[in-house]
Amino acid sequence: MNLLSLLDRLSTADAPSEAAPRRDLLRQLGQAGARAAATAVPLALATPALAAPTNTTLDAALLLLKLEDLLVALYTQALDTVLANATHAAVRPDFQRMLQQQQGHAQFFRTALTTAGFTPPTAPAFDFSGRRNNAANPVLFPGVMSDYNAFLQLAQQLEDASASIYLGQIGFFTADKQLLNAVLRMQPVEARHASHLRTLRRAAPNPTVVKSWPSTADTAPSPAVLVPSPASGSNAPVSIYSFETNETQRLGNNPVIPFPTVLTGNNAVQFRAIAEAFDEPLPTAQATALLAIFS
Repeated sequence: MNLLSLLDRLSTADAPSEAAPRRDLLRQLGQAGARAAATAVPLALATPALAAPTNTTLDAALLLLKLEDLLVALYTQALDTVLANATHAAVRPDFQRMLQQQQGHAQFFRTALTTAGFTPPTAPAFDFSGRRNNAANPVLFPGVMSDYNAFLQLAQQLEDASASIYLGQIGFFTADKQLLNAVLRMQPVEARHASHLRTLRRAAPNPTVVKSWPSTADTAPSPAVLVPSPASGSNAPVSIYSFETNETQRLGNNPVIPFPTVLTGNNAVQFRAIAEAFDEPLPTAQATALLAIFS
């Protein structure tokens, strides 16, 4: 699945002219409790071949709520630790603003779930070291709450992933125009956060070579946030940016858009530019696995 296919699906979605009543919508989903429990089951990075989950609007809302809770925790913890250093006073307002926006997103999903008659889950205790609150586990992301550059690197990856996770879930909201419109507005906010973090990385004391959007020209993050490969039979986890290297865009009925053929002469583009031009959705299984790394 790529961005053009997603947009094609949204443009032809048979959404009702008025939002479906939330309680009726969730009642129609069926087995909501069982599906919610399944959403909470962490996926191990070693999972060789992840089956594509069958999502509902409820599943997607719960996934995005957990994502927003993660980002709220990230900026809350950082403002109390690494960003509390006087050296970073100039950028504190930036992160305070991003925190407020993430809090607003999380509150929106909690209100929507409550209105639908569903009790929203409380935010888990997020551990950004990657140890998942277990001292016996190895530290995957050292220094994120003490070293400014390490924090920015992880924050950039999580915000880049956030924009892609939203794209991967948008299609599950087409039955409810109000929810769909809200999610469509929140996704570019996450993308702006990611772009700003990339700007801050270029201006950091130890500047990093990154564009304002995901690109193969970026300095690869180390350590990288890894998720299970969607490739059948593959055991190796992959970077979240492996999903952004797609150089072929298709419409919903699968014809390939011939960008290299059409854009020639003075308008010629490189394949890298085609990949950079589109934010690719992160599949649900990979999104769930990413969230499990930190909770």
